[in-house]
Amino acid sequence: MKIVYLGYDLLYPALEALYQEQCGVQTIFTFPTDNRYEFNREVIGFAEKHRIPWTAERITLTDIHTLINQGCDAIVSAGYIYRIPVDHTLPMVNIHPSLLPRGRGPWPMPVTILRNEAFSGVTIHKVESSFDTGDILLQEKFSVSPRENLETLMQKVYTRLPAMIRTLVSDFSHFYAHATPQGEGTYWPDPDDEGATVTPDMPGENIDRVLRAFYGYPCYLKREQDLREIVKGKFVTQLPEKEPAVSFRVDAGYIIVEQ
Repeated sequence: MKIVYLGYDLLYPALEALYQEQCGVQTIFTFPTDNRYEFNREVIGFAEKHRIPWTAERITLTDIHTLINQGCDAIVSAGYIYRIPVDHTLPMVNIHPSLLPRGRGPWPMPVTILRNEAFSGVTIHKVESSFDTGDILLQEKFSVSPRENLETLMQKVYTRLPAMIRTLVSDFSHFYAHATPQGEGTYWPDPDDEGATVTPDMPGENIDRVLRAFYGYPCYLKREQDLREIVKGKFVTQLPEKEPAVSFRVDAGYIIVEQ
């Protein structure tokens, strides 16, 4: 099966899984990243290691017509931020880290934690002109722990990708032809800075939830006119015996900065 891959490092295990299942990757489309919190190094490194053409330019309808003429069997998207021009003569699927139709949107993982969702999942669905609305080919559901953070949530996504890709590739035409319409869904907007900000007077459980939701990405502690960026923070009611290098006092306890 010849595919074209669209994405960056967030869902890089999907690209590795496709390669392990003997998919021929013709081209890789990625996009510029800050290489601080979002990366494309692994995807580009994979392309260069296997001598696969890659580009950070946005995919166009002309590109898609060229891919069709080159014998491409399908496009697989995983975290690609740009809207993909749809031509239904070429099958296109997207890997989305939520239990669609619940959790449409660009970054559902933090919202899953902020909303105290009991379950999440991974969905492989058809690409349509509206983001995250296409018929569902495959879906895996998993529970979300009360202590889940963004990092552990993504590990649950990663552990399910190889088996899902294996199943998809084993009979792609069947799954594509028998995909199930989503029906009505819910869209979760990208969290803004306000949603990623804690203040000293907030209840401890609220501070804890925000820190877990954005663990590994920036969130903020606002104290009067002072705004501190926190990337890997943890809320505790008491400081450990060995005090961390960086911590902040809040009304309900402490924020420990692990990085």
